[in-house]
Amino acid sequence: MFSESFTNLIVHTLKALQKASFDEFEISCVDRAHALTRFANSTIHQNVADHTYRFQFRVVKGKRISENTLTALTPTSIDKTIKELESMLSFVPEIPFFQGFTEPTDYAIPAVSSTGNLLDEFQRADIVETSVNEAEQVDKNVKLAGAVSTNDVRFQVINSNGIDLSHRITYNRLVINSLTEKESKGYGKEEQCVRDPSKLTPELLSRKATELSVNTCFAKDHPQGEYEVVLSPSAVQTIISFLSFSFGAVSFHESQSFITDKIGEQLFDEKITLHDDPLNPDTILASPFDGEGVSKKPSFIIEGGVPKTVIYDNFVASKYLNDKKRTTGHRIIPFSDYVWSSITPLNVILTPGDSSLTEMIEETKKGFFINRLHYTNFVNRRLGAITGLTRDGLLFIEDGEVISAAKNFRFTDILPQFLKNIPLISKETETGTRTISPAIKLDSFKFTGKSKH
Repeated sequence: MFSESFTNLIVHTLKALQKASFDEFEISCVDRAHALTRFANSTIHQNVADHTYRFQFRVVKGKRISENTLTALTPTSIDKTIKELESMLSFVPEIPFFQGFTEPTDYAIPAVSSTGNLLDEFQRADIVETSVNEAEQVDKNVKLAGAVSTNDVRFQVINSNGIDLSHRITYNRLVINSLTEKESKGYGKEEQCVRDPSKLTPELLSRKATELSVNTCFAKDHPQGEYEVVLSPSAVQTIISFLSFSFGAVSFHESQSFITDKIGEQLFDEKITLHDDPLNPDTILASPFDGEGVSKKPSFIIEGGVPKTVIYDNFVASKYLNDKKRTTGHRIIPFSDYVWSSITPLNVILTPGDSSLTEMIEETKKGFFINRLHYTNFVNRRLGAITGLTRDGLLFIEDGEVISAAKNFRFTDILPQFLKNIPLISKETETGTRTISPAIKLDSFKFTGKSKH
């Protein structure tokens, strides 16, 4: 799976680790190739590719653990890093609850297909040209910006207990931002993530983004308050992310999550079923094992509106459950440099319903269609209160019809409250890097501030 030179470095590293005085060791080996064609003002201005190699070390002596990451990989730098790790073990504090790294089990780890074709630089340029041409069919003055990118991630987890697992993930991503200037500036944004590039739909995405940017040039002001809303699949992906964060074991056990003491209760609408399915190749980051070499299995995070699962890795399961084997296999896999949590579900699917965006709009008496949520964050994790902004397409709906574009709002609301009553969920879904989500209609969503545009 790896190049000969990278494989030779792994062999060298393992020999050096085995000669060292560690009781246990673990190494994650990452080979990530990333290519990007970026455009602005409807013109390609950047075409780049990078290849990143990374070793993540964890070593143990007694109850002491030392960690380090190395990206400049040479035999000399590897040997130096291992000596530094040995030195660090002499003064880091002991971790009394630590129970060691992953051990092999009798469970047969299934094969998961997570690869497909990757776009080359000429195909990426063709997609940009197609997107620009489609946008100009809607409005000659529109300007597009965005990127077409590819990712090829190969990784291997090896430890001194006998774990030796490798996997590969590839995917293509298209992001289109549309800017139109008329009475004021109007914005629209669409994106798509696929394993098979033949499934990319640049014409559709470009048209949708451009129509939104044209319409939002004539956005009207509306009072803040509580409204019905229709959330696009992209907006729902943001909501799913904050739901997923809340099921991490650390925040749960330290009473920093709104699901603390709520496992098994009817907390959300019965239509909400959130399934983490890492073996499903339709999810972009499908993988049969996690970042510690623990076999991954499908699990329900929320089922029928009832929280079901708290997620763990070995270390956290040892700390809070006194049993590392109760890990749920959610240690992050090293798919990106931009990872903000060590434990998180990466293959989350919100079960679709039987409705459509058209029906949702028709069933809205007075409210808004929200294309995207932006700059979202927790206000209070214990309550599940989040805040953020609407962005890139906000439309006012009255008596079942889209009346006009609307100026953006700040929202502040509580997850268990606004997800308590969900009249409609669409049957169509969109795939993001970490989620597969439908559109949903909410009976109530609180807008607490207004924007000038």
